[in-house]
Amino acid sequence: MTRSSDFKLQQLQYLIAIAEQGSLRLAGLALGVSAAAVSKGLQELENTAGMRLCERQSQGLALTEGGRALLVRARLIVGEMELAMRELNRLQSHTETRLSVGVTPWFANTLLAPTMRRFVQKRPDVSLHFHETVGTTYAALREGSIDLAIGLAPADDGAGELASRPLFAYGQAVVCRAGHPCQSARSLAVLAGQSWILSHDIDQYKAPLREFFIEHYRAADGQLPAGRIHYARSAMMALSLVEDSDILSILPWPLIEALRERHAIVPLALRESIPDNITSYLTRKNTPVNGSIGDFIAALMATVQETSNARQGPLHRLFRSLEVVRN
Repeated sequence: MTRSSDFKLQQLQYLIAIAEQGSLRLAGLALGVSAAAVSKGLQELENTAGMRLCERQSQGLALTEGGRALLVRARLIVGEMELAMRELNRLQSHTETRLSVGVTPWFANTLLAPTMRRFVQKRPDVSLHFHETVGTTYAALREGSIDLAIGLAPADDGAGELASRPLFAYGQAVVCRAGHPCQSARSLAVLAGQSWILSHDIDQYKAPLREFFIEHYRAADGQLPAGRIHYARSAMMALSLVEDSDILSILPWPLIEALRERHAIVPLALRESIPDNITSYLTRKNTPVNGSIGDFIAALMATVQETSNARQGPLHRLFRSLEVVRN
């Protein structure tokens, strides 16, 4: 039986390089070793795993199903080891460390700045790297390229590798540009046939949005109509498209409240009740919530406590649009 202790870090690095480069030669060049060394390391890794991890195709080497499964874990292991070495090097040389945080767009436009100010006061040794997080897949968090995410709670079938704690509950709204022909629509059915810019696949939406898209946009063969459903992995990109065209979108109320004074967007007053979403903070399972991760979360929670009772201004409007989840 294969044990995790049988895998060697260097062999896992070879597998990652092969997946990214597509050949032994290019993998060797990327790692600064010979193709023969990569080939030998791959063979040893396959012997340990008890199965083929790569197969040759016309375009080069490709991972088998087993190789792809191991790749996910290999990236996590190598990522954690790199983080550990950076932390040890920081402690040894007293240099700054790095914390990579993925943030959902509404948080980036509201609570991120005061949270960052509070965090930097306590941890001036840390270099923060922020990434926009949209949807519920969290591939970057799973693979180890970010350390912490603040975003939508993951889908039940994808939460096994992640640990999350709910922070906020908030509503959503369908939005259009000011003056859009559908601005006065009061029912989702009226919007059938319109073009949409979405942040994630229609199956990830809850009822009644999911049923609306399936009924009016998905053909019998499962395909979506060309030119009607589009996707943006950036909230600002989606806002620009909504503001300057007849395309519709679905945005969280906190983001609408944060940006409606600067952008000519209109939330539709639909009769259908759109369920609340949950924003959580997420880490990889078994990742200790201490050090810079713990300090950032502490800064976030202190910021929420301090600002949630704002009596006027943008933060007052923000907290009217969401509910803090008390744990």
